[in-house]
Amino acid sequence: MTIYALNKYRLLLLLQILCTFGVYAQDTTETHKTKKWELSGYFKNMQSAQFADVDTNWLFINLIHNREDFKYLPNEHWNFHIGLRNRIYYGESVQFLTQAPALFKSSNSFFDLQKIVARGPSYIIHTTLDRASIKYTKDKWEITTGRQRINWGQNFVWNPNDIFNAYSYFNFDYEERPGVDAIRIKYYPTATSTAELAYKPSNNIDSTIWAGLYRFAKGSYDYQFLAGWVNGDYVAGIGWSGVIKQAGFTGEVTGFFPQKNVGIKSTVISASAGLNYTFRNSLFLHTAYLYSSLGAGNINSAQGNILFSQVVSAKMLSLSRHSIFGEAAYQFTPLLRGNFSGIVNPSDGSYFLGPFFNYSVSDGVELLMGGQLFFGPSNSLYGGYGKFIFIRFKWSF
Repeated sequence: MTIYALNKYRLLLLLQILCTFGVYAQDTTETHKTKKWELSGYFKNMQSAQFADVDTNWLFINLIHNREDFKYLPNEHWNFHIGLRNRIYYGESVQFLTQAPALFKSSNSFFDLQKIVARGPSYIIHTTLDRASIKYTKDKWEITTGRQRINWGQNFVWNPNDIFNAYSYFNFDYEERPGVDAIRIKYYPTATSTAELAYKPSNNIDSTIWAGLYRFAKGSYDYQFLAGWVNGDYVAGIGWSGVIKQAGFTGEVTGFFPQKNVGIKSTVISASAGLNYTFRNSLFLHTAYLYSSLGAGNINSAQGNILFSQVVSAKMLSLSRHSIFGEAAYQFTPLLRGNFSGIVNPSDGSYFLGPFFNYSVSDGVELLMGGQLFFGPSNSLYGGYGKFIFIRFKWSF
């Protein structure tokens, strides 16, 4: 792509920033009026470095990430939502992004609302509409159509019940998480129960998803049951969230049953459970376990590029059969929070560590520093990736 195209996109991005400031300024002067629209979003600048060992060559990549969420609410019944995501990658590691098409185009998309605006050996400019929905609400009914997030998960890390739009834990920079082109109908029988029906269309029946969910409260627990059809399989699942004494307890189990040759050996089970506890001094501890019957005991990172592909599904949330997660977070000061997490594959002993620190610089501005560190032999699940460190500035509006 020519330098002219790159400069043209930079000009468009600059105009978008100026428009955002203009809208933000106008918003602060009209707080006395009842707003029928909302504009929010952020600008992020993240520098990343990748290396096998500290003494080896380092590869760098920079990501400029902009998000705009526009909502129009003409009355109490209608809600229009457009979410625009713009990303500019540049640096030495851009060459590896071509191995990860899912970073740019979601498999949940019926409509192609993304575009690589410009690309070169050392840069990629990409834009996408990851939210584009219309919601109608009246009495106990709610109908949403378009690109949306259907969140049926209960756990913090792995969500076997998230059959419409599962996400990768490693994709920490995408807080909104992926959406899906679907139609969803929700009904609230009582104040503590919900019934949902959702349908994701596709040109191929093996890529179609339709399912129903019923969620209700019983005692100190919320329960949910789901059933439907997911990419050629019948599915049934259960999820829960509650407390054991003062500790949070969540879990999800989903079974995938093939159309033909139904049996124990052909049934795929994806199950996860987690415990979390917050101490009075703000120390947060969290542990979780994932079982994936499709996972293998021995698999190397070259066979399944989990980090760069970002392709996961509720049917196969991990390439390993067993995964163990641990996390500790602490609020050191009102402005500084630290988080340390890890995942272990007990089958081959490889593991991942994720230390992060978040500092609030000012109102709406934050600094994030951290890393994603992979350890293990080259023929193990987490071996061969090396280490990644990040520093990110974010301004939210």
